[in-house]
Amino acid sequence: MAAGVTRDDDALRRGVRDWVSCHRPEHSDIVVDDLTRPAAGWSNETVIVSISWRIDAGRARERLVFRLPPPLASFPTYELHDQERVLAALAHSCVAVPRVIAVEDDATWLGAPFLVMSFVDGKPGGEIPALDPWLKAAPADRQRAVHEGFLAALASVHQVDWRATALDGSLRVGMRAELDYWTRYVHWAAAPDAPPHALIKALDWCASTAPDDTRTMSLLWGDARIGNVMYGPEGDVVGLLDWELATIGPAEMDLGWYLVLDELTTHFVRASVPGFLGREAAIEYYERALGRPVAHLAWHEVFALVRSIAISDRQARIAAASGTSYPGIAGDANPMLRHLDARIASFDG
Repeated sequence: MAAGVTRDDDALRRGVRDWVSCHRPEHSDIVVDDLTRPAAGWSNETVIVSISWRIDAGRARERLVFRLPPPLASFPTYELHDQERVLAALAHSCVAVPRVIAVEDDATWLGAPFLVMSFVDGKPGGEIPALDPWLKAAPADRQRAVHEGFLAALASVHQVDWRATALDGSLRVGMRAELDYWTRYVHWAAAPDAPPHALIKALDWCASTAPDDTRTMSLLWGDARIGNVMYGPEGDVVGLLDWELATIGPAEMDLGWYLVLDELTTHFVRASVPGFLGREAAIEYYERALGRPVAHLAWHEVFALVRSIAISDRQARIAAASGTSYPGIAGDANPMLRHLDARIASFDG
C-alpha cells in the first residue's frame, strides 16, 4: 500500500483510459487492466498501469508509469518539465533511466499535471536494504554486487556532461542556490507555524561554512538511495528512478545524502547488509568510479541531514493534518534535530 494521501483509484483508471484513448487514437477498445502503487512515496503520487487494446490476433499490452504531484504537497512546486529534461538528457548517456513518453500539463485528466514514463522491469531496491527479503536471501557476493552497482551508477550520473545538455537553464546550479532554496523551503514547509529552531540554526551554520566546490560541478540525482534503483535478477542496475530533486552541484551532495541516510537507517534498525561495503571501502569504490577523491564530505553529510529533516518535518505535518500514520515527528520535538546538533558540534572540517 502506498504511503501518504492518494487519489481515488477508480478516478485514476478512468482518467488514464481517457488520456490514452485521446493520445493513441490508432488503438481501439483501450482497457486499464491493472493499477498499482509503489509501497513507498510521500513526495509524489506514482501509479503503474497495465493497459491493453484490441489487435487482430487478440489484445496487445503495455505497462506505463504515471507520476503526478500528491494531493498534499511535499514541495512548493513540481517541475515535471525539468524532470523530463533530465531524463531526456540521460537517455543519451550510459545511465539507465525510464523513457519519457509525455508530459501532460492539463490537470483535468487526473486532477493534476503528470509525467508518463516507460515501465522499468526489475526488482526495486529496498527502502531499508537491511530488511529487504530479496537482499537478505541473496548470497554475499550478490549483495556486494548490488552495492557496488549502486555506487558505480551514482558515479556515472556525476560524470554526465551536463554542460552539453542545457540543464543549467532549468535546474538550480551551485551551493548558494541550494542554500537559498532550502532556507525558503523550511519556512514554506512549516507555515503557518514557525520552522524548528534547530533547523534554522543548522541552515545558518551551513551557509556560513559552505565550501567552494564550483570547480567540481555535476548533475545530481538529488535522492540517491538504493530504494530508488531497479535491479536485474543478478543484482545489476537496470534503472535509476525519482529525479524530482535533481540539481547541479558538487557530486558530494549526492554521496553525502546516501551515506548519512544509510548511517541513520543502520543505527535505527540495528542491522546492515553483510555483503555491502563498509563506509570507507564504499567511499574508495565511489572515488575510483568517479575518477577523483571526494572533498568536504563531512560538511555535505550535515547539509544532507538538514535537507532530509526538512522534508521529514513537512511530511510529518501533512500526516498530522490528514490523520495519516507517519514515522517522523514535526517541530522542535523531532529527535533527529539532536543528532543534527551533535553532527555540527563534532564537525572538524
